[in-house]
Amino acid sequence: MTVRLLSVFTLATLIASAAIAADVTEFRKVDVFIADTNGKEQKKDARLEIDTDANEIRLVDEKRGATRATYSVIPIDKITGLAYEAEFGKNWGGVVTTAPAKHWLTIHSEALASGSLRVRLDGDNQRELRFALRAVTGLIDDTGLQAGH
Repeated sequence: MTVRLLSVFTLATLIASAAIAADVTEFRKVDVFIADTNGKEQKKDARLEIDTDANEIRLVDEKRGATRATYSVIPIDKITGLAYEAEFGKNWGGVVTTAPAKHWLTIHSEALASGSLRVRLDGDNQRELRFALRAVTGLIDDTGLQAGH
């Protein structure tokens, strides 16, 4: 009887902690460009958090999160479009490298002061990040390719 009671208690604790835990998916190595007071953009190392419980996407400091800096908070239901762009490497003697050198994502939302936010994604996780955003927004990102300069 004691073993059964202990098992039920353990199971109830696990279920309760899963229900209380926030469902946040994090993607590191996202560069966000923030304009200073002079309008000059500065790159900030950020991570993109998809919080389905709060129904929002957050761009926060990569290492310390929102405790250090929050660059943007976008309600998921206010996202109107996603645009992905792969920028290829430098042109060396008429030959453009075949692997994308930079991955860009523009998030369009009426909740943003400028109407959109452009971020540079890491090549290692850009695909997973884009698919995660597709899943929560229901939007498919437009894909664009361009040669580097």
